[in-house]
Amino acid sequence: MAIEFKSGPVLTGESAKKFQERLEMVDRLPEKELPEGFYQDLEECIERSRRFVREHEALGFQAV
Repeated sequence: MAIEFKSGPVLTGESAKKFQERLEMVDRLPEKELPEGFYQDLEECIERSRRFVREHEALGFQAV
């Protein structure tokens, strides 16, 4: 997916060359679809981590 920027800085020289190389590299990467339930699994993992921290705060674990 490409997003056109209407206003932005103009890159020249080495910066423009590096940007173009990175852009081409990213464009060659395969597109992947997230598996069904990905965000639900992620939320469950985060909740387990938070629960662990709450249960072990006395040992020095801290939430960030």
